[in-house]
Amino acid sequence: MDTSSTTPKTGKEILPEAESLMRELLLKMGFEDAEVSSLWEEQQERAKLSLSGESAHHLLGLEGKTLESLQFIFNILLSRQTGKECAVQVDALGYWEKKEKDIFAKVDYGISEVKRLKTPYRLPPMNAATRRMIHKVLAANPEIESVSEGEGVWRKIILRPRQSP
Repeated sequence: MDTSSTTPKTGKEILPEAESLMRELLLKMGFEDAEVSSLWEEQQERAKLSLSGESAHHLLGLEGKTLESLQFIFNILLSRQTGKECAVQVDALGYWEKKEKDIFAKVDYGISEVKRLKTPYRLPPMNAATRRMIHKVLAANPEIESVSEGEGVWRKIILRPRQSP
């Protein structure tokens, strides 16, 4: 893998390079049959790489931990190669897509509870990337705001009525 610095790239510009680097990484890991596709998610300001193929299920690991580790390593490699910090979600067999649907179902329920009861609602603890995603989505919500509280693996999001300035 060539990790030499190049001109920093932004947004959609990193997609071809991200796909190429992922294919190279998967080949070196012994996943010759893995297929890689990419898209740019404008709202989340991130690239999304989708992995499929017969051996893709091996990339999931227990509760997505192997996939999460692959994503972490991949983001470091891509950032070094492109000369810019990159946000890339690596998904295998739609695992993160399903997880995000479950998470946003909880967020939607929490929003309805905050609106109904006018009291804060605590979501379960989640990792930093998931919290960031929720904060970005709720940033434009005129009625509900999100804040994080807690430490480490217990850090969670609190949904509450937006305070008037």
